[in-house]
Amino acid sequence: MSSKEKIIEAAEKLFKAGKYDKAIKEFQKLLAEDPHDMRAKLKIADIYARAKDIPNALKTYREVADQYAADNFHLKAIAVYKTVLKFSPTMIEVNERLGDLYHKVGLDTDALHQYYIVATSYDGKGLMKEAMEIRKKIVNVDPSNTTGRIRLAELMQAEGQTDQSIREYERAAEILTSKRDRDGLIEVFEKMLYYRPDNIDMLIKLCRIYFEKREFKKALRKIDASPPQIKKNMEVNELWAEALLEDRQIDASRRKFKELYAMVLERKDAERAARIYSRILQEFGDDQDYLGNLEEIRKNAGLEVKTVAPKFRQDFEKTEIFDLEKFEDFKKRK
Repeated sequence: MSSKEKIIEAAEKLFKAGKYDKAIKEFQKLLAEDPHDMRAKLKIADIYARAKDIPNALKTYREVADQYAADNFHLKAIAVYKTVLKFSPTMIEVNERLGDLYHKVGLDTDALHQYYIVATSYDGKGLMKEAMEIRKKIVNVDPSNTTGRIRLAELMQAEGQTDQSIREYERAAEILTSKRDRDGLIEVFEKMLYYRPDNIDMLIKLCRIYFEKREFKKALRKIDASPPQIKKNMEVNELWAEALLEDRQIDASRRKFKELYAMVLERKDAERAARIYSRILQEFGDDQDYLGNLEEIRKNAGLEVKTVAPKFRQDFEKTEIFDLEKFEDFKKRK
């Protein structure tokens, strides 16, 4: 029997006899000869735990787990870190380390579970920077996780990292667009416009979603709250006029279409001008006074008057059509 085997045998006897201090001293002899003998060190941690010396047990377990992780024995490290959490579930740094190891061995679901435990703890304690860093890990493990990405963007905003925050919002918007998640897109666009109210493309995209959902009042509120330079944009004004019309604000819609028409003619946007005029004829073709006001503008621009069939309007009363020939036959029979 080797000297190492003799020490282990003596230590085991002392351990079974409940002589924990002496058993630890025997295993420490092995560590003196080989400081990297993690089996001996793990046994010492187990003895500390049996002796109810939890602080020393945790310290030793963590030393063993850290060494296993450093030596790329990831599964062994995971097992020991889990033991640490059994004795001290609130050691958040261990949850994060465990999450890192799960990710390394491809157990991403388990990694995310650990990361979310950490994130919830940091959120509850108001540790914004730490919460931001753990959200970065969550997004790295699960890039399509828009909830985690949006939360990361919010934390970046809170830390003054506006540009990085906008990039995360934009990435979330790309993912939500691919998923056709309109409600998710609304949330992202609203948050982005809060920090970038001059983003015309974002405003237009948001308003179009509100149009799809027939939430015209929300589109109008968003446009009304836009900076003055945004309200000069032709596409924004076109959406504005249509939203007013759909919201049954007829007089306001007439005024907006008229303003819009004058703007597009002034900018010599012939294609848009033709489209706007067609819409005016469709919606307000029965208002000769209104059309008369536009006629002078058209003549000055050298445009020809076009006749367009009126669009069916839901707010018109539906009229039943009576066959006159049948009516004449009815009179003869009488």
